[in-house]
Amino acid sequence: MHVVRRLAGAVAGGADDLLELAVPRTCGGCGAPRVRWCARCEAALHDAPALIHTTVEPGTPVWTLGRYDGPRRRAVLQLKERGRGDLAAPLGRGLAHALLRLLAWGELDGPLVLIPAPTTAWAARRRGGDVVTAVCRAAALTATGVCAMSVAPVLRSVGAAESVGLSAAARAANVRGTVRVRGLPGAGTVVLVDDVVTTGATLAESVAALARRGVSVAAAITLAAA
Repeated sequence: MHVVRRLAGAVAGGADDLLELAVPRTCGGCGAPRVRWCARCEAALHDAPALIHTTVEPGTPVWTLGRYDGPRRRAVLQLKERGRGDLAAPLGRGLAHALLRLLAWGELDGPLVLIPAPTTAWAARRRGGDVVTAVCRAAALTATGVCAMSVAPVLRSVGAAESVGLSAAARAANVRGTVRVRGLPGAGTVVLVDDVVTTGATLAESVAALARRGVSVAAAITLAAA
């Protein structure tokens, strides 16, 4: 039995070493060593959500967890561009906290249906999956026992070009007609979720595409606002 325990420990240690190579043990929000997510960055994601006005009006209230800087910006970039899939969990907790605040304020009624903003198939493949969907699923798991939240990844972006550096008008033109609705969500209050809002063009196109299928979006919420 002692030999078995030692072997199990060795295997576990090897697995930890492999994980360390794949996901460096530094905080995804501030880069602090020896921890993948620190308490200070966790607290930074738990501010009260703020209602914002976007350049392109999506036709539904838009809330955000905060500005696109500090731990939020680093965590989103690490998740999307550096393969830090482990950061979907803390970002999901921050999202769940914000949604529960909106429920408590009477801005939303449960149960909630979270619809991730659309992404292209190639972007999802490059990132190892749809990161916004992963964050939504982490939020739904966090809220278990408090409020029912389901995730309906029914949107897909087809034909949109890279929007970095485009003006608000150019962004709106870039996404116009590119959002496809691949299915209808289940019953509940629909909330559109995105990682970062810049002009609101993607949110507006998503709301319009869902409306054409008879789906009303009660609110949109983003992890950050640029």
